[in-house]
Amino acid sequence: MKLQSTYFCVAVIFMGSIGIWLPIGIEALIDKKVTFHNVPPNITTYFMSILFAGCIDYFLSKLRDLNVSGIATVFMNLIVLILVSFLLVIGAVIFSVFKQDLWSFALGVVGVIIAYRVWWIANINNPNFFPNPIGAVGGDLNKPLQNG
Repeated sequence: MKLQSTYFCVAVIFMGSIGIWLPIGIEALIDKKVTFHNVPPNITTYFMSILFAGCIDYFLSKLRDLNVSGIATVFMNLIVLILVSFLLVIGAVIFSVFKQDLWSFALGVVGVIIAYRVWWIANINNPNFFPNPIGAVGGDLNKPLQNG
């Protein structure tokens, strides 16, 4: 679980959100001020990319474990989730166009929370985060002992 948490914090949150915090940092360094108006659209595009990746991971991880009706249920749930997310995006864009930055920001934050949750659920049993255990004296614990 530690590898998954570290990956989530470094790759998904820190590096994934570079499109949010880097423009703020550059604007603060160059212009000596930060305008809030550009932050909500950046958050909105960020949450959509994380959400889409999480949805695909979730669907692919469930694909091999479910029967046809189970896959249909998962697929329908993902479609509903994506539709809700698109409504969040449309709402955030409309609020941003009408200079309602606080509402646009709030919708973006809701989307980020949903996207993080979907990503975490999709990757909870991802085998990439569970390396093969190694015995105390070395070797693979999954190999049978050879007593000759």
